[in-house]
Amino acid sequence: MKRRTLLLSSAATLGLAAAGSAAWVYEDRQVFIPELLHQLVGNFQMGAEDQRKFVDAMAGHYGSEKLTALMGLYKIRQETGVGSAYTDLRVDNFERRLLTDFMVSTDYLRRQHEPNPRVSFLGYRLPCSNPYARFDGLA
Repeated sequence: MKRRTLLLSSAATLGLAAAGSAAWVYEDRQVFIPELLHQLVGNFQMGAEDQRKFVDAMAGHYGSEKLTALMGLYKIRQETGVGSAYTDLRVDNFERRLLTDFMVSTDYLRRQHEPNPRVSFLGYRLPCSNPYARFDGLA
């Protein structure tokens, strides 16, 4: 085999492997984020429109490319267990931020006592999104 043929076939093989792994890692954020929330939180129901608004607001805040990269890192670690100190920190922070954003952007904490609560999206990064805040007596 000629060297040129070997180089071309190697490049083609690497290109196919990269495209295949990119397709494996990529997942639609409208599917991935709700599934991950159900794993982290447990049983709850959320309307399709509220769910779409939450995911779109999150993508708008963090940036679509960054969110896609974090989802890819999360999926790689979840499926293979491969990670480094750098990527593990990013994935753990992503998980914490997702959970925090969900709790303060929805009415889940008000309905958590229900067996399978119907959750509504209230808004993303509201000025005061603390579910335990009391505004009684403020003028």
